[in-house]
Amino acid sequence: MVLTYKKYATKRKDGRIMSKEPRKTKSSLSLIRDTAAAFLCGLIFSCAQLGSIASPVPVAAAFCTGSLGSAAVLLGTLATCCISGEFTAQLPLILSLMLAACIRIFLREYNSLSFVSISSSLCVLAAGMICSFAQNDGAEGILVSIMSAILTGTTAYFLNTVIISIGNHNKIRIKSSVGCAAAVVYFVLIAALCSFEFSLINPGYVIGVAVTLMAAQRFRYAGGVICGSLTACGAMLSAQELGMSLAFLPVTGLLAGYMAESGGIVTSGVFFLFNALAQLTVQSSFTTYSSIGNLMIGCIVYLLLHTICLDKWLVAEEPVTQKVFDNMAVRMNFMAESIGNVRADTERISELLSHSSEESFSKNKTPVCAACMVRETCSEKDSAVREIGIDNCKVFEHEQKRLKLRMEKTARKAESRHILFQQLLASEKMLSSFGERMAIRYSSELTDAIERRLERCGYYCDCIAAYYNDKERLIIELYSEDKQFEEEMPAVCRIISEMLRVEFQESQKVRTKKSVRFCLCQETPFYIKAHSSKRCAENGNVSGDTSVIFYDGTGSAYAVLSDGMGTGKAAAVESRMTTEMFRKLKSSGIDTESSVRIINGLMLTKSEQESFATLDAACFDLDSCEMKLMKAGAASSIIKQGNKVLRVCAPTFPIGVAASPDIFTERIQLSAGDLVVMMSDGVPESQYPFIKELLLRSENLDYIAEEICKKAQIFSGGRCRDDVSVMIIELCSRNDRYNL
Repeated sequence: MVLTYKKYATKRKDGRIMSKEPRKTKSSLSLIRDTAAAFLCGLIFSCAQLGSIASPVPVAAAFCTGSLGSAAVLLGTLATCCISGEFTAQLPLILSLMLAACIRIFLREYNSLSFVSISSSLCVLAAGMICSFAQNDGAEGILVSIMSAILTGTTAYFLNTVIISIGNHNKIRIKSSVGCAAAVVYFVLIAALCSFEFSLINPGYVIGVAVTLMAAQRFRYAGGVICGSLTACGAMLSAQELGMSLAFLPVTGLLAGYMAESGGIVTSGVFFLFNALAQLTVQSSFTTYSSIGNLMIGCIVYLLLHTICLDKWLVAEEPVTQKVFDNMAVRMNFMAESIGNVRADTERISELLSHSSEESFSKNKTPVCAACMVRETCSEKDSAVREIGIDNCKVFEHEQKRLKLRMEKTARKAESRHILFQQLLASEKMLSSFGERMAIRYSSELTDAIERRLERCGYYCDCIAAYYNDKERLIIELYSEDKQFEEEMPAVCRIISEMLRVEFQESQKVRTKKSVRFCLCQETPFYIKAHSSKRCAENGNVSGDTSVIFYDGTGSAYAVLSDGMGTGKAAAVESRMTTEMFRKLKSSGIDTESSVRIINGLMLTKSEQESFATLDAACFDLDSCEMKLMKAGAASSIIKQGNKVLRVCAPTFPIGVAASPDIFTERIQLSAGDLVVMMSDGVPESQYPFIKELLLRSENLDYIAEEICKKAQIFSGGRCRDDVSVMIIELCSRNDRYNL
């Protein structure tokens, strides 16, 4: 590694501009999706009945989905009425939806629960009153209109509660008011769906049976009883005969909850058997056989869908569990602040003591003869000493050596103290980052389900933890002391993916003296591809540069390049030590700043010989495409964004040179298709224009990396005096891969 440090006048900031296009695309897709869902709601539920009145779902959905949603529900209802020819019979509903669309267009800013509930009920009441007076229905028609208005307002209130919770948190907390609202919405939807009958198949019956079984599997007996009761009551509200056939659903849901650990096939088989026997015992008509057919179809639907992971949207953890994590985060932050206070107090005391030591050194610069014990003898008998000078005095020479050793000892202590303070600062940052990482949502149900599935397949772990991070990405950590488990990890990953129907990416394992940690992270929308090339220095067989690509298990990828001091094996040891320590620390969950401080302290104290290495690390957030570039003594990096090529350079020192690490960081927003070129300082700066032309001219990244290494010797004057390493990282989108 050739040590040349140059300061650059300017630093390019173009990459820091955040692109707004992805957000617009996402909001447009979300708007289209919501509008399509509202149209389907009007198309399906416009003919649904709850006993003798129309289903409140269309009007409630119109008020809860905004101006475009209300218009879409109206269009869906009109389409259904035109197809079925029941325009006159659905006139109150159409009039209610027209009033709802007008209100949502002119009062689009009002979305409170009370406004939605009152407005929807008034629209239904007004439309019902108009139609009742027009048709001379009398008091009975007015009473039906009032009941329909109350039911619609209640449904709109709870439906809007669920939609707001999903919009704000992307989840429904079962053990909260939102869970109660979701139960009411489910009850109304089942009642509406049960009013349909398609060739002996009732969609409400089938969906209710499947949901009851899934709730029994997910929430055990409590979920089976609650969903079974809601399904039976909803069917009873829609059709009394159909509701009677589901009267035993809460009891069989209770049984399915207790048998949930036996597997989906056994649970659904026992559930079907008991329900069928109960219906055959109580009734013996054609309707009973039709109900048994619907029951069988519901069990089949459950078997097809029971592996879907709903834990991301349905949260059943007790609030106490989240409070435990919050308290742990607060305690970690408090410990970090305590370490910071101790470090700050110790630094102040050390500065005071160092200042007093310097004053004592300055006072000791007075002549030694004034305090010499043989002063009188020396003055009377050895006059030659006075003539030659005090520098030849043995006593004075001894005192000088003692003072010099004392100063060197003080300097060494000051350096050790500074290194210790840096390690304390690293510990402080580490605890603080761990406190921030406690903002996760642990899933005990999902953890238990994974553990049971692996045990049935013959795989045993010491510990399993399944949780969602702050980006709602599912992460599964597995810890094992068995060395053979490492060889079985691909099969374990495949089993969990098939069980949850979620694609995972496996991060590199982290090994300790006793156990190994494996981390499975839900696939990110982006990924990276690396293209690299290396050349050894003259008369060298081993490159002193080390590069590595790894994933930390939380949705981020890292590309790291290190150049050790000198060339050959000695430099390779330094660079490999730097990259491996960085990988292990980051994969273990330690933040970047603390990792660099720990590595810097280890490089300083690992041996008496001077040793250091550069660190060039790029962290890619594979959710947002943001890159955090970090440099410590590393060469410049080149970034290609479309037809624009940027250069990022940093005048910093390598790791292990000073007690305080000199780190440069830069955040750059990237997009799919962008390139990041990382190089060691064996590539001369005069080659950068040639690299820019290569990037703009060619799309073969392997060829570009190889060509840069080949031309490095020519641009260096014909001699390759340092190791050369080139790594090109390409940011790719998984959608593009799937389209291919």
